[in-house]
Amino acid sequence: MGKICLHVLVILIALCGSTFAAHVFYVDPIKGSDDGDGSTARPWRMLETVIAKGQLKRLHDGDTIELATGYHGSIEFSGDNESMVTITAGKGQRPRASRVTISSGTNWTVRGLVVSPSFAKEPYKGSIISFGESGKSSKITIENCYVFTVEDASPWDAQAWMNANSGINMGRFGRDLTLRNCYVKNTRFGIQLSAFDSLCEGNVVSDYSADGIRVTRDGQTVQYNVVKNVYVSQADGDSNHDDGIQVFLFNKGTGTVKNIKAIGNIIIGREDPNQKLQNDMQGLGFFDGPLVDFVVSDNVVFVHHWHGIALYDAQNARVERNVVWTPEDEEARGWIMFGNKLKLAKDNVAKSNYACTFKLKEPGTIEDHNAPSTEAIYKKALDQAYKTICDKFGAQHFAADRPRIGNK
Repeated sequence: MGKICLHVLVILIALCGSTFAAHVFYVDPIKGSDDGDGSTARPWRMLETVIAKGQLKRLHDGDTIELATGYHGSIEFSGDNESMVTITAGKGQRPRASRVTISSGTNWTVRGLVVSPSFAKEPYKGSIISFGESGKSSKITIENCYVFTVEDASPWDAQAWMNANSGINMGRFGRDLTLRNCYVKNTRFGIQLSAFDSLCEGNVVSDYSADGIRVTRDGQTVQYNVVKNVYVSQADGDSNHDDGIQVFLFNKGTGTVKNIKAIGNIIIGREDPNQKLQNDMQGLGFFDGPLVDFVVSDNVVFVHHWHGIALYDAQNARVERNVVWTPEDEEARGWIMFGNKLKLAKDNVAKSNYACTFKLKEPGTIEDHNAPSTEAIYKKALDQAYKTICDKFGAQHFAADRPRIGNK
């Protein structure tokens, strides 16, 4: 009798396992049909239509939707899952969308899409990808996507740059969100981070006209990103003070920004010395605090401005092993500094950094082994930082089909 009970138990376990097994559904704009069932034999036709017809309700925890090459429309959805549900490019496929919005939800991954308003029937305003902006959201990952307004912005004048869509918005109602290895090109703002305790890593922001990455909420980690090539200055009518990576208090004057980590990023003002509509942007500009318990380490910054790395009203911040470089024949040469707008800076550490100059005289500052930068030091640090990023995320961005730095 004991053997029979054990046999029945094994069967029940097997049945339960098969009931909850993850499924893969397929969407193919060329071979699919609106009347399909999502199988390989009868794929759905277009992700926008799949969502509109409520087919996402068929998904269970752990399921995957694989997208084939072709246009999938404007993608907008929400929903909560107990475990991760993935929407991804199929192997070797290049799915396109005009916009991606996850208004709220839990446990979603979107991977490998090419997203651009140039695919849309009509222009729209705002960010090209947005997640966590309209309702409570957590454990959402956007990764390996190529996000751009147009492929070639060389005809743009200053007004076109200022009117461009922004790239990716990690929204205000999120926590524990991830943005990884996306390539953002030809945008107004590159990446906006407004979700608590979230991660932005391995991304490229190339060719933009405002700020590369904006950091505004506690607990965010911004690491191993490349930010480069900013366009349009105040002389062109743009009032924005452009930064490679900017930190500011989301609701200015209401408290502090805490526990931000900026690690291993590369900031390059412009790769082409003859770039038109030049802007002498600031590198890592952390201006509106107080800034509490920050870690700023191993970043490489090449700018044509005083502010290479600047933290204002920082408290218990550690700034270590960074390199800031500006050519010697330029008047404004990049510094590392602790500023003091509100007279609240205290107890910070600046250690083993290289910069053109240093401004580290605020109360309680500990300085240790900081030294002047040179072009040789900068190039060596750039090579090492670039190798680290490429080892982690690849030298060639797959979806964008381009290197992270143009001359590498």
